[in-house]
Amino acid sequence: MDALGPLPALPPVRRTPSSDHAPDERHRPGTLPGSVPEPLPRRTLPQQALLDALASRLPAEPAARRAESPQRPATPAASVPTPSPSPAPLDRAAALLRTRPDPTLLIYERPTPGRTAPATQVAVNRHEPLPQLLGELAAQTPRSTPRAELLSKTREASPNPGTGTGLTRARQLIEAGRPAEALDLLDQLDPAPQPRTASWHLARAAAWQQLQRPQEAAREASAALARTGVDAPTRHAALQQLGQALTLQGETAEAAWCHRARLAEHPRDSGAALQAASAAATEADWPAMAQDLSRLEQTLQPAPAPAPAAAPTRPEIRTALDPALLAAFTDDPARLRQAAEQAVQARLGRRVERSPARRRAARAPGSRLRLGLLLGTMPAGAPSPWPIVEMLMALDPAQFDLTVYADLPEESPARNDARLQQLRERIEQRTGPDPANSPWHDCADSDEDTLALTISADALDLLAVLDARSDTRRLATLARHPAALQIAWADGAGSTGAPFIDYLVGDRERTPIELAADTVEAIAQMPSRHRPSEPPAAAPEPCERPSRADCGLPGTAMVYACFARPGAILPEQFAAWYRILADTAGAVLWLRGATPVVRARLQQAAAGLGIDPHRLIFAAELEPARHAARLPLADLVLDTFPDSGERRCLEALQQGVPVLSRRGRSPGSRRAGALLQAVGLPELVCDGPERLHIEAVRLGRDAARRAALREQLHQRLQADPLHDPAGLARDFAALVRRMVDCLDAGLPPVPLAALPAP
Repeated sequence: MDALGPLPALPPVRRTPSSDHAPDERHRPGTLPGSVPEPLPRRTLPQQALLDALASRLPAEPAARRAESPQRPATPAASVPTPSPSPAPLDRAAALLRTRPDPTLLIYERPTPGRTAPATQVAVNRHEPLPQLLGELAAQTPRSTPRAELLSKTREASPNPGTGTGLTRARQLIEAGRPAEALDLLDQLDPAPQPRTASWHLARAAAWQQLQRPQEAAREASAALARTGVDAPTRHAALQQLGQALTLQGETAEAAWCHRARLAEHPRDSGAALQAASAAATEADWPAMAQDLSRLEQTLQPAPAPAPAAAPTRPEIRTALDPALLAAFTDDPARLRQAAEQAVQARLGRRVERSPARRRAARAPGSRLRLGLLLGTMPAGAPSPWPIVEMLMALDPAQFDLTVYADLPEESPARNDARLQQLRERIEQRTGPDPANSPWHDCADSDEDTLALTISADALDLLAVLDARSDTRRLATLARHPAALQIAWADGAGSTGAPFIDYLVGDRERTPIELAADTVEAIAQMPSRHRPSEPPAAAPEPCERPSRADCGLPGTAMVYACFARPGAILPEQFAAWYRILADTAGAVLWLRGATPVVRARLQQAAAGLGIDPHRLIFAAELEPARHAARLPLADLVLDTFPDSGERRCLEALQQGVPVLSRRGRSPGSRRAGALLQAVGLPELVCDGPERLHIEAVRLGRDAARRAALREQLHQRLQADPLHDPAGLARDFAALVRRMVDCLDAGLPPVPLAALPAP
């Protein structure tokens, strides 16, 4: 059952053209509201003139190469004319691009001195933004000096991203994933002994939050809250920062109070209502959670029209819904798509349209595809990116040319990961010691525009993005669509909501083609799994397997287990489990260790359902290796719904313990099901709560069937179907070829159902 019940649809979001539109619609230039000024007299700058202006920034070709080329080749990118005496059009084009990354390039000419006529608007209708043009030019030149000079000149023509007030610059550094630099700047701006402002403390709270230092973040947010006065936006932001910091500290009850205070002052803040519900769920405070979800429903209803004579009210503050939090309460993919779209719009501060059809740079027949990997810091709790990286590294180097853009700030834990250095060494081994030709770009210090230009200059066929719900800076880079195709991998929240992501990579179980209408991206299915799983971590030292008695479990009774965080256990799920216990004599439910308050609430809920609370057994918190050693004591692991636990399911399967899961409608509710399909146990994926109840009770009463499942699982795991980066690389290579073929045929991204790899 959907935990949100009959939740109304989110406020309407402008839908982008989908894959089922007529082909001619993809050529309509998309513009952002307010991005184009009032119509002015305009003239069209010829395409060749623009290319000449761009090419004038490149050094002249050697004479030997010029002699081999015709006077005016058919391919514009190969044209290297005499440098133009005035590069001003390029300068204005590059500068404007940084604030206007839509596919229509607008160039404004300054009025001639002494003239009062309005500026002339020059429109160049291209099917690629300027970075793509730069990339096409750079692709025809050596990858050393010409490319570097091209990027350098373009950066010189752009506004300085570091201009503005000190606080503005600090916020920019935080958005760029450079919180340590932001703190240094804020220290320089410290007005002490004069009173410090709430904005100063808020910026420090955001920086500490990004550094995963919740205690310092809470301290700064509290100081900001004490200094807000009557400034409603600042008070709202301070309460939000404080609530987030308290959540990271595990003080979820206090965090819920912060979010409810935001909601009391701004009753239509749906983001505050959702965060309060999430905090209440973590505390197993189900009555409060129900009230918060009811408030969420109210915030999503259309606002009543004010009375004609009503006094003006203060502006309402509304924060976007977090799709990851929403996915814990609903498996409705349409709802999740709308939340994701609005989150992207809120991060970018504008409405974003799907880019028109793009084209690849010309390639010789049989040449390798240029594949880029944007590797950034993953959010806390996200699946590890390294299995996907390992899969990409297993691609045939004769078919794929891999380039990595490492967008990892100094504070990122990934920079100290040994796997990152190993990845860099393996990447650079393919090109030799020449740093000019290195396929590795350290982009930590790049702003969003420089990062887009760096990617564009490599003229990629496809850019793989490991975290499409990243910070605002990387989102702004991707919105410029610097690669011909951009793809992301499906996660628990479903669609990224980003129309500049062309394909969402999934598999038959996680992303069925039937979900195509509820994803901004086109679904591209892998034939087995959409990504490798993390292999089991090797214990630093062998761990002895404990006995049931050591863990407080009965010796022979059926042991159902679920080691989900308390926030993933909803009251409907809990009631379903207790119906299973009621029908399985002597069975117990083994749960993750919880706080005394959460334990008491769960035991009280059990008593209310007529089940002996002592049939709940809480496990002690152990380090991963010792926890893995005790997992085989469970007879059957029960998955949660709608927040399916991929990591929990993987741990159980790797230890040979069967998992029973319920199939939902969203990718987040099908994560465990995808793992079970991969190991050849589809019978453990149930459609609906009734089927799950029947299977759970049947397995609870049939010890022989459970033993057979364990043996079957043991045999299947010998072939390593969950990891297998080499096999999945072959599947992925075939899928990429299909994407590129669609692009070359002039088609928009279309759903690609799974096919066996050739």
